[in-house]
Amino acid sequence: MMKKFKGIYAATVVPLNKDKSIDKKSLNEHVKNIINTEGIRGLLINGHAGENFTLSADEQIEVVKVAKKYKNNKKIISGLNFEDPTFASKVARNMEKAGADAILIFPPFSWSQGVSSDMIYEHHKIICSQIKKPVFLYQSSIYSGHLSYKKETLKKLLKIKNISGIKEGSWNYKSYVSNYNFFKKYRKNFLVMASGDEHLYPCFKYKSDGTQVSIAAVVPERVVELLKKIKQKKYLEAKLIDKELLVLAKNIYGRYPQNFATARIKYCLKILKKIPNEIMKSSITLDNNEKKQLKKSLKSLSLKF
Repeated sequence: MMKKFKGIYAATVVPLNKDKSIDKKSLNEHVKNIINTEGIRGLLINGHAGENFTLSADEQIEVVKVAKKYKNNKKIISGLNFEDPTFASKVARNMEKAGADAILIFPPFSWSQGVSSDMIYEHHKIICSQIKKPVFLYQSSIYSGHLSYKKETLKKLLKIKNISGIKEGSWNYKSYVSNYNFFKKYRKNFLVMASGDEHLYPCFKYKSDGTQVSIAAVVPERVVELLKKIKQKKYLEAKLIDKELLVLAKNIYGRYPQNFATARIKYCLKILKKIPNEIMKSSITLDNNEKKQLKKSLKSLSLKF
C-alpha cells in the first residue's frame, strides 16, 4: 500500500486575508495549481510552511477539505503539530474524515528545551492509537537539538504499527544516508522522504522514496525536472538544475533566522503572482534587503514576474 505514497509532495502555504482569516479563494487556486502539475504525487498540507503552529484546529481541517476537492488520484498528507497528544489525536481523526490520506506528526516546539525518548514514544502512540491512516514521522534538522530524534528513539517508534514513513529533514547528507539505511534495515517498505530543500540532489542520487518540500510549491516544475534527471542518471543536467534551485533554497532556508522561511516562501509566491500577499498569522515580516535577495533568486531561475 505504501508504494502508492512514493513521489514528490509540495508543502503548501495558506494565503490569508488582511484580518488573518483564511483567503479561501486564493487557497483553492494555490492548491489546484500545484496538485495539477505533472509529476507531483500529492501535497503536504498543514506543515511548517502551512503555519501549523498558528492555525487553529478548525482552520487546519478547512485546509484538508480544500485539498480533498482537487486531489483526484493524488495523495494528501496532513501535518499535525500540537503539544497535547489527546487533543492531537482528535484533530487527526477529523483530518482523516475530511480527506487526509496520511498524517505527519511534527515534534512540538517545546521539545527543543528537552524531552525524553519515552515521552516522544507515548506522544506518537496516543495519536496513532486513534487513527487508521498511515503515519509519517518528522526527523528535524541535526541543528535543532532535541527535535532531532536519536536512533534509539526512532527504533522505539518503529514498534508502532501504523508509522509507515518519515519526512527526513536532517538537513545533512551524511545523517540522511545513515537514517535511510537504518530504517530500511528494520523495515524494507518503510518510506524515507528526502526533505532538505538544499540537499535534494545528493539525497536522491543516493536513494529516496520521494520528497516533501516547500520549494516544490514555489517552482514545482523545476523540482519535478530535477528528480527526473537524477532518475534517468543524467547527473550533469541534474546538477545544473540543482545549482539554480540552490540559490533560491539557500535564500529561503539558509538565512538567519530560519523561522522566517514561511514568510520568504509566501513573498516568493506573491512576486510570482501565485498568491495575493505575504501576510502571516504571526507578526513575522521581511525587510527590504531580504525581499531584494529573494527577487534575485527568482530571476536567477529565469522566472518572469
